[in-house]
Formats: sequence, structure tokens, C-alpha cells
Amino acid sequence: MTTHFDDDMIVMEKWIPKKPVSAIYFDGEKEKYFVKRFLIENENKEELFITEDPKSQLEIVSTNWKPMANVIFAKERGKDRKDDLEVNLEEFITVKGISALGNQLTKEKIKTIDLLDPLPYEAPEEIHAEDLEVVDEVEVSEEETIENKNSSKAEKKTKGKKESKSTDSDSEDEDDGQPRLF
Repeated sequence: MTTHFDDDMIVMEKWIPKKPVSAIYFDGEKEKYFVKRFLIENENKEELFITEDPKSQLEIVSTNWKPMANVIFAKERGKDRKDDLEVNLEEFITVKGISALGNQLTKEKIKTIDLLDPLPYEAPEEIHAEDLEVVDEVEVSEEETIENKNSSKAEKKTKGKKESKSTDSDSEDEDDGQPRLF
């Protein structure tokens, strides 16, 4: 048995649901570069995450936690070329939905975009419920829970009756020293 993968596959790794995908792409319709970060919402479905314009193209994609990119600007006639720009994609844009357009990378004309080594990242340790330390544990019986629910309902009913009797003159300070708004 063999497994077939598309020739144009860019990334293949173990899927971590909370790990974002970062991408820089050229939007052919707007003729601008955009940065986006998103989570894979449906791992069993192939989805487009850049615009469908024929001139749109994916520049870089990364599944690193803290990816970095280097933007090299084009030289404008009669001017010095702008210094390269290093972009921390994690700080540049928050994780949004897969269909979001993203944030515009720059208004300047770009020559190339390169993916740099990512910043170091240590995944936080997952703490399972059984590993949590419980402080001041209190056993609650089912009868106590039912009694609390019933007393809460009774308090709400009496509070509602008091409020319906109030008038505009009641808007002055109450017994607890707090003014009433309604």
C-alpha cells in the first residue's frame, strides 16, 4: 500500500490543533501583500486561504509558533533603496479566521520576501485535571445544590417584586449606600 501526496505540497507535519499557520501572500485584486495567521478549522477539508484572483500568489507559509520574515524592498528610481524589514509575524497579526483577509504588510513596493529562522518557543506544559492542586476542597451534596437553586429563585422573585414597586423617588441612595439607576 502506498500513500500519494500532491506534487505542490508545501508543508507536511503532525497536526497540532492550536498551532497557527502563518502566511504572506500577494492579493492580485488589491495588488498588495498581506499577512495572515489562522488555525486549521477543519482538518479533513481542503480550503483556500488566499484570494482566488489569478494574480494572487502565496509568498511564504510557516507552521512555526513564532515565525520571522525578511522583506526586501524594491529600489525606486532616483531614491536609495529602503532598509530591509524583519517582521515577527506573531506580533504583526493575531490569529484570525481562515477566511480573513489579513493585515497589509506594507505600502512600499517589495522585491522579495524571505522566511527567516523562527524565534525560540517553548510550548506550555499541559496540566491535566487530575494533576491540579485543590485548595479548601468542599464536598457538596446533591440536596444542598437543589436547596441553593431554589433559594436563588426565591431571591430573584422577591427582588423583582421590590423593583416593580419602586418609583423615580427611589433613585436616591438605598440602604447599602449605592444609588439606583432605574
